[in-house]
Amino acid sequence: MTTLDAAFPPAALTVLDVIRARRTVDIGLLKPDAVPRDVVEAILEAGIWAPNHGRTEPWRFTVFTGAGRARLAEVFAQAYAAGSAPDRDSEPALEAQRARAWRAPLWISLELHMPEKPKMPEWEEQAALACAAQNMWLAATAFGLVGKWVSGPVMVSPVAAQALGAPKLMGLLVLGYPAAGLPSVSRAPLADKITWVE
Repeated sequence: MTTLDAAFPPAALTVLDVIRARRTVDIGLLKPDAVPRDVVEAILEAGIWAPNHGRTEPWRFTVFTGAGRARLAEVFAQAYAAGSAPDRDSEPALEAQRARAWRAPLWISLELHMPEKPKMPEWEEQAALACAAQNMWLAATAFGLVGKWVSGPVMVSPVAAQALGAPKLMGLLVLGYPAAGLPSVSRAPLADKITWVE
């Protein structure tokens, strides 16, 4: 028996179960089915309740779904063309970047908006955005969605950030319904990761 199997209140068990159920799933393993708007809004609402020092709320999100993914496709192509890849001028390579946007039904940008006069160091604001992303991912899990946080060169490119009107882009959260069973995962025992001082 682990701590997560103990007799805790139902709400606590629900949260802990959702945390353990979260899975990183590659884009190619998502169904094309659209995610209902009210579900997307609930996921975003979970994001804005993330903790952050100084209550600066440094997160902003752009949601790409349905036909709106055409704009994301062009952002990917622009960012790739502005990068350093040897084939950045190749139309097939740019088309491959555009096609990427259509492989998942829901993309949420993770934009870092620092206050004009920062109260906190940037790393704290990045941590707050990461907390928002985790909140959204857990909420998505509770709705039966899976996905991953993508942060490759195109996804964090200053060109992509500028196209979205974001000072800094920390990647995108890609979500959808699983096309197959979820992978089983494990973690090292808690005892291996903690020191008690009592």
